[in-house]
Parts: sequence; C-alpha cells; structure tokens
Amino acid sequence: MILKMINILILMICVLLSIAFFTLMERKYISFFQNRKGPNKTLISGIMQPISDAIKLLAKEMNMNIKSNSMMFFMSPCANLLCSMIVWLIFPFKFEFEFMKMSSLFMLSCMSMNMISLMMMGWASNSNYAFIGMVRTISQLVSYEINLMLVIITVISITSQMNFKMMWLSQLYSPIMIFILPLFFIWMLTILAETNRTPFDFSEGESELVSGFNIEYSSKSFMMLFLAEYASILLMSMITTCMFCVFETSSIMFLLVYFVNCLYFIWTRATFPRFRYDKLMKMNWTQILPVATYILYFSLIYKIYCTTKS
Repeated sequence: MILKMINILILMICVLLSIAFFTLMERKYISFFQNRKGPNKTLISGIMQPISDAIKLLAKEMNMNIKSNSMMFFMSPCANLLCSMIVWLIFPFKFEFEFMKMSSLFMLSCMSMNMISLMMMGWASNSNYAFIGMVRTISQLVSYEINLMLVIITVISITSQMNFKMMWLSQLYSPIMIFILPLFFIWMLTILAETNRTPFDFSEGESELVSGFNIEYSSKSFMMLFLAEYASILLMSMITTCMFCVFETSSIMFLLVYFVNCLYFIWTRATFPRFRYDKLMKMNWTQILPVATYILYFSLIYKIYCTTKS
C-alpha cells in the first residue's frame, strides 16, 4: 500500500513537471511561429521560466469579491485540479488498480465531474462575466462530450477493449480499421473543444468576457486552474496516442507520436483565429455528431457481421 502511494506521488510530480516545461515549449514554439524571441532570460535560454512564474504566482495575494461564496470559491479550483490529475491514474506504472481495466469509463466519469467544478466557479464568483463564461463553457463541454463518448464507444466496439493500454494491440489485427481514420479527425476537433483551446476557447473571449469563468481568480487559485487546463491537454494527447497509435506504450515511437500530439495543440493556437460560438455549436449538432453516430452504427453492424460469420 505504501509503495502504491509512493508511485502515485511520483506520477503526480512527473505530470506537474511535464506541465511546467510544456508551457515553456508552447511559448518557445509560438514565438518561433510569430518570428520573435520567446523566454530567454531565466538561467540558460529561459529553461527556468516556468519555475519563476510559479514562484511569482505563489507570492501574489489572493483576492476575493465581497459577495462571493468564499468556501465554494476556494474549493472549486482544488476540485478542478483533482479531477484533472486523478485521471492520470489510468496510465499507471509498476502497479494497476482493478478499475483500470475499464479506464475509458473512468476517464469519462472524471471529465463529467470536472464540469461541476466549473459550474461552481462561475456561480461562486458572483460576477456576470464569470457566469456567462461558465454557461458557455458548460454548454460547449456537454455538447462535445457526446462526440467524445461516441468516438470512444466506437473504438471500444472495434478493438473489444475498454483499457486504453490494450487498445493499440487490438488495432493491429482488427479487420475494420477503415472506421478509425474518420474517427481520428472527429476526435482531434473534439479534444480542442473539450480542453478549451484555440480556436474553440470561447470561455476566454477577451472582447466579450474578459477572462471567462476564472476572471475573479488570482495567485494560487489561478495556478490550480492553469495546471488543470494543461494537465487535460497532456492527458488528451496521451489518450489520442493510445487510441490511434499502433506502437507499444513503452517504445520510442509511442513517445514520438505523443510529442507530435502535444505539438498539435500548440500549432492550432499559433495558426487559427478564434471561431464563432454559434458556428461551433452548429458544426457539432449538424455535422460532427451525425457523422460520429453513423460511424458507430456501421462499425457495430460490421462487427456483428464478422462475429457471426466466424
């Protein structure tokens, strides 16, 4: 039991360090796209910039609106970070829990719980900007989580595996891999909306909502929200690699594909402008969702046909 707790602690520390240096990589790559210099003053080539930013945030004073619900105001960022970090237990090392055999369902459950913390943040802030940003975020996440569930259910039906670690092995010999390619494009659009990244970052529309649901947060609370957002980005990159990559999880090629998936989030932020909110929702309900439903339907029919024929 103590060994498992130590392994979990090491895993969480590794995730936090990955988040810190992923932010540095993002700033470096975006500066490269925009033909300018990125962080280059802290130590050697700005390598310690994330650490200095963390110290700066921790040293700042925590302010709160007088009319805010204080307990919910401070607890919701902690819950948000907890939901984002606990999902990483679906990728254990040296140990494995029993429920990790159904890691896909565990991931969907934690993501659904994450919406409750966002709702608490928008309501507890007692700010119109925060409330409107929360409503936008919840409606966007609920809409695109349906696509997320459909894609995962389709991959489960194709591979007959509910564990992300075993999906790559089942894809090697699956006769219906033709359905994976359109699912991949749907998935890559959906994870951008699920992680609130450009061009779908409507909770943070500066010209409309200033900073969205987190407008009243500063110092340690803002740092928790920041860590939760980037933990979700790295998690989605890992899940994408497990679902659509046919390399073994301990291979160098797996890590290379994971790195490319992380770069995908940076590339979209540096390249595309913000989409329009009504077009985003229309695209989901009239285009992406019907296509994902049809793919699930035909994959199930073909799977049943292959099973009965054999």
